[in-house]
Amino acid sequence: MQRNGFLEHQKYVKELKWTFCLLALCTTSAFTAASVSLKDCVERARASSLDMESARLSERSSEASLKTAKTSRNPTVSASINQTLYDSPLNDASQDHYRLSLGLTGSYTLWNGGSTGLNIESKQLSLQASKYNTELAALNVEESAMNAFVALLAAMEDKVTADSALVLSDSLVAYNSRLFDAGTITKSEFSLSKSDAARAKVSAISAAQAERSKRTTLRQILEMPRTDSLELNAPEANYASPTDMGEIPSFEVVLSETRKHYPVLASDSLSILASQKDLSVAHKNSSISVTLGAQATTGFQAWESDSYADQMKDGYTHSLTLGVNIPIIDGGTTEAKVLSAQVEAERAQVTKRETDKTLENNMEQLYLQAEAADASWLAAIAGVEAAADAFAVATEQRNAGSITYTDYLEQKNNLQSAKSVLTQAKYTSILTRSLLDLYMGRYR
Repeated sequence: MQRNGFLEHQKYVKELKWTFCLLALCTTSAFTAASVSLKDCVERARASSLDMESARLSERSSEASLKTAKTSRNPTVSASINQTLYDSPLNDASQDHYRLSLGLTGSYTLWNGGSTGLNIESKQLSLQASKYNTELAALNVEESAMNAFVALLAAMEDKVTADSALVLSDSLVAYNSRLFDAGTITKSEFSLSKSDAARAKVSAISAAQAERSKRTTLRQILEMPRTDSLELNAPEANYASPTDMGEIPSFEVVLSETRKHYPVLASDSLSILASQKDLSVAHKNSSISVTLGAQATTGFQAWESDSYADQMKDGYTHSLTLGVNIPIIDGGTTEAKVLSAQVEAERAQVTKRETDKTLENNMEQLYLQAEAADASWLAAIAGVEAAADAFAVATEQRNAGSITYTDYLEQKNNLQSAKSVLTQAKYTSILTRSLLDLYMGRYR
């Protein structure tokens, strides 16, 4: 009876190998028959994210400010029409009167110390800075999409691993049920196999829920409707080790390339230039200004005469004015504006230095994480190989009856745990490498 049980178990092992092969084929098909790659995901997030729309609105606001600054150097012309009813009640000959006045006024600033031109240049720099702020928003959105994409890949692989473990546990329950009926194993061992299958089912459900949650997160980042299907084309899932991704560039290369493509540094540089323009404008507050003005007026008065046309002709006047404004004492306004502009100019320089320091620190941390993730991946590969060998030995020992079922389950669960560690290490490595490429501008 014991030998028959061993033969039946050997048959089960062969069937299980075919099951794993089919699952592997299904996994490969799921990854290769998909439609959205990591690069597609990054590009779509950049194009459709609501955060990007908000950043573009800020950019349009800067465009409006620049347009306003440019229009300030254009001449202004305004027309006026005034109609007046008046009366002199204390005059013995009082009566209602009506007066119509027509006027046309124009003004043009000939000189204000160059303030207008400097203000336009400052707004132009601000517009360019806002475009870099849009690029920063894009970078943040792309990073979020990349995190969500890789997290979904890891969840999908965890689900496959959990489903495989459930298939194995259910098969063991069926196999041990026959052995228990035959009196080959104890009730305690049979109960252990059923308990293990129950835990495997819970793990499979949790893995399926995690995969669904990660899929929803990525779909929302990509602004995809819930009704749209989301499938992944991920050759990264077929990477066997970190060597498939090539060597990590040196940190000096990573930092140099990142500085070239990091939008905040470019924005801070423009902010420094804009603050210098604002400082020059503040100094011009005490500058002499020259304004050219023109005016033409006419009108008539009712009931005084019926010769309205003659009144319009005789009352017509026009004038041309050249005004020169010379500030003498402004109560310290100019000095206060200059001081404020100087503070903002120094603040802009400090901000840029702080940005560069923070970027260097963050990139170094990411670089170290990438190196550690590669090492963890290699260690996890070795761990799975060791756990698989131990499980194979435990299977043979269990067939020979030399170990308890508890020891056998321990080796099986160790293998399951090692696979989970491998999945986590693998996709952590893929994510950190991808983030390095993103910051180095390799996804543009």
